[in-house]
Amino acid sequence: MINAKPKYAGNFSRKALPEAITYYESQNIKLKGSGSWRDAICCFHADTKPSLRINVEKGAYRCMVCGAHGGDVLAFHMHKHGLHFVEACKQLGAWVGMA
Repeated sequence: MINAKPKYAGNFSRKALPEAITYYESQNIKLKGSGSWRDAICCFHADTKPSLRINVEKGAYRCMVCGAHGGDVLAFHMHKHGLHFVEACKQLGAWVGMA
């Protein structure tokens, strides 16, 4: 096909991702503690005590109970909302170029 528009026109920009601490607070994740790794209630299982560890510098997360984990806020957003990469990027404002 000539002049076929690609399904996902645009590019991913890691620099456009929100800062980790801002993102997690926007998702109603209450961070406890200080330092780069903070504790929170895990939203991936019925949690009553903080078992989710979040790195507020890189955005990485890991639940010490259910094993949910990822390397940045994009991975968390995809996991929490059940989205594919491009859709999550668009929601977070990290997909630049054509819509």
